[in-house]
Amino acid sequence: MSRFVVAILVATAATAMMPATAARAQSAQCVVTEIVASNDKKGLDARLDRFKGKLSRPPFSSWDTFVLVGEQSVTAERLKPASAPLTQGTLTLLFKDKMAAQGGRARLRFGVDLDNRQGRRSVSTVVVFDSSDPLLIAGEPVRGGTYILALGCSAQ
Repeated sequence: MSRFVVAILVATAATAMMPATAARAQSAQCVVTEIVASNDKKGLDARLDRFKGKLSRPPFSSWDTFVLVGEQSVTAERLKPASAPLTQGTLTLLFKDKMAAQGGRARLRFGVDLDNRQGRRSVSTVVVFDSSDPLLIAGEPVRGGTYILALGCSAQ
């Protein structure tokens, strides 16, 4: 039993003495893109070309028309909620952490809350995604189509 306690103390002391491998990111810069998807046979809005790869695969391939309805930049400070008005309500982001790099890109952990125009929460989740690789959240019906929120963030 005493060997076990000694091993824990040694491991704890070694961990405490290790230098920090990387400074924690204190903020993340995000681009929030609002899209309406439908089956109007009008194709992809030219301003959404950067999302073509994601929008052409399931489940998004079930729609044939994608229109940009809004886009803005949001800076999210670590562990401080950042709100942004949207055409369909309000977005609140909580930058939780920058995690170890995978495949050359850092992974970011965010809390995402999406409230509709009536103030009712339609999405409340925690997501982990690659830095600069947009996350698409869809499902809210709007104007004869479906509302899609694209969230792309990067942190240094």
